[in-house]
Amino acid sequence: MDYSILPYYVLFICLFILAQSLSMWGQYVTLPYKNLSMWEAYKMAIPFAWLDWVVMTFTVMVGHKYNLVTPTQDTFLLIIIQFCLILIINQFYLKQTVTRSDILAFFIILFGFFVSFLHLISNIFNISIPEHPGTPNPDDASATLKTLKYRSLHTNLKKKDSAKTKKVTDNVK
Repeated sequence: MDYSILPYYVLFICLFILAQSLSMWGQYVTLPYKNLSMWEAYKMAIPFAWLDWVVMTFTVMVGHKYNLVTPTQDTFLLIIIQFCLILIINQFYLKQTVTRSDILAFFIILFGFFVSFLHLISNIFNISIPEHPGTPNPDDASATLKTLKYRSLHTNLKKKDSAKTKKVTDNVK
């Protein structure tokens, strides 16, 4: 393992936890207040959403710049952190008990993350793992086949139009 990238993982995880903490707190902050109007609830929650957006922007930037996780792993991480935060908020803020099934669900989600992160199924069944970070165009890493065909067609049409324009301008000279 390349240990020089470890500080970026720590930064990424800390920013991710901070962003999701802001998001989850904004979603739950109004729950104890039964007589809030929609506008009052909005005024209480929206600053948390804005802060989450700002912090999450930096989080995604760090993750993509240093190729720390794939988009699927981003989603798993989001689910895991939000699940943990919901359990904490339920236990301490809303005074609800955490059950065994909640803990079991957490470990099932955590197992799914490790299967994805370590490519367990791909390694066991000897399935090739695509190299996303090395693609020349980062948009191609998560593009669908339909999108790639469209881009190819669009690029070829541009080249043909450019060739026609050059031919016409050459004939004019």
